[in-house]
Amino acid sequence: MPPSDSATPPVVLIQEEIDEWHQKLKWQKELNEQTEHRLQREGIFWHDKRLDGLSDDDRMWEIIKMSFRQVAQVLASVGLVHFFEYFLQRGILGAKHLRLLTLKYVETKMPEIRDAEDRRLIVEAAAECMQDEEMRFFEARYGDIDRLILDSQHARRFLSEKLLHEQWMIDQYDLTAPLHAETNSFFTKWTVPRADFASFDQYEDWVAASSCDGMLFLWPIIEGDRTPPVVRCKSLHSAPCVDFVMDWNRMEAVTCGLDNKVNLYNLKENEVVSTFRDGRDGNDAQVFLCVDAQLEGAGLAALGTNFGKVKVLDLQRMQLVTSLLGHSDHCRALSVDWERRLLVSCSWDSYVHLYDLRSSKLVQRFEGHNGNCVALEVDWQHMVAASSAAEYRFILWDLEERKLIQRYDSPGHNVNCLSLNTEEGTLATGSDDGLVKLWNLAADEASDCDSRDSRDSWQNAWERSIDCKHHMTLAMDVDWSRKKLVTASWDYNVDMWDLQTGDHLHHFFKPRRCMTQVR
Repeated sequence: MPPSDSATPPVVLIQEEIDEWHQKLKWQKELNEQTEHRLQREGIFWHDKRLDGLSDDDRMWEIIKMSFRQVAQVLASVGLVHFFEYFLQRGILGAKHLRLLTLKYVETKMPEIRDAEDRRLIVEAAAECMQDEEMRFFEARYGDIDRLILDSQHARRFLSEKLLHEQWMIDQYDLTAPLHAETNSFFTKWTVPRADFASFDQYEDWVAASSCDGMLFLWPIIEGDRTPPVVRCKSLHSAPCVDFVMDWNRMEAVTCGLDNKVNLYNLKENEVVSTFRDGRDGNDAQVFLCVDAQLEGAGLAALGTNFGKVKVLDLQRMQLVTSLLGHSDHCRALSVDWERRLLVSCSWDSYVHLYDLRSSKLVQRFEGHNGNCVALEVDWQHMVAASSAAEYRFILWDLEERKLIQRYDSPGHNVNCLSLNTEEGTLATGSDDGLVKLWNLAADEASDCDSRDSRDSWQNAWERSIDCKHHMTLAMDVDWSRKKLVTASWDYNVDMWDLQTGDHLHHFFKPRRCMTQVR
């Protein structure tokens, strides 16, 4: 909203003025699209020796001053540096803001610049400032000036008097809002360079992830490239895409979302092959929360819903085959052995269920959790399952004997996601603490944790942790044979790690909202 106490009228741009702004930035069309995206991605690993040794707050304050100096540099180029503080007062804090400057804004919001020629020179220089690579990639390399100015204690102290007594930044809204649609369009946010899109057939090793804005992303894993390009970025759902399953041989994905839709998506052709929206129960409040699928042969998908039902979908006809009853609350995760026709699911009702798909019957209810179950991993070869809930523990289950194998306490580590390697007796877990922990399941396997001191039990099983630097680790997947870990987080990061050393290998750039799943 525009400030109610502004001394000047709001800035409203007509289409002719927006076209004029675009015309002044026509130099951008001459840039190499693929190179620009690569430099943007690589900015996350930019190292500026001038910032070495500074505390976090001193580092942010130095970056803020670097941004301020961009404004002084542009004004000095047209001999008008005496307006430097005036620009800061209006909330023009760096090249990011200068790029949005229009003649209408200068005429309306900057009355102290009275000379028409001065206005023209300033607007021309502002439009050209980002031809300088250091200014163009400043945000990618150092961070968003608008966020830094709020996070830095130095900056808050500097601005506190300015904001109160000198009305600094009061009209910044009128600088950014008129061009918001132009700078935040779908194309601007989600475009994939044509050369990257066309490179699909060059790669065989992939990472895919879904996000809260309904997107599915695909990146190649390129040795030596810490920030591989995104080659597919597809909007598949109008609400969060909460889960998906990949058939890497066919390069097809089955996705489900909170819009109550299921999509079969061909990544090579970048097209949705078919879509299903469940209206059979006549309840628009239903959403799909998890999916497992088999695309070969019969082509079936199993879907967990927020009402607890597990629904089986024929992917060829896009029709429901059956519904599995038993859960009384959100079915949050499931796994299917399509050959044995067995399905395991977990729910917010705290139970883990084993179903027989041939009869659509619940054959075993596993009890042991004291909170909402949120994650499940099944090793069908060894008939072992691991599950976690909203509590500091996870549990191993024997699906053959249909019994609890062992509980493992995980103090302070509320498990959101897990990956099981029964062959090596190892489990990886991700949590709200941003860590991935590795657990030795063979430690003390002869006895139940409940019969021992809980502190001893988790210390015996826990082997080591990988600090993923995430706010929350929400999803993960492990290639146990190659010792590679991929994680996805609340703060929209997708990263790959060396499972043995904990070294960071790749950062996958593009997401703008929190992540929901990664494969």
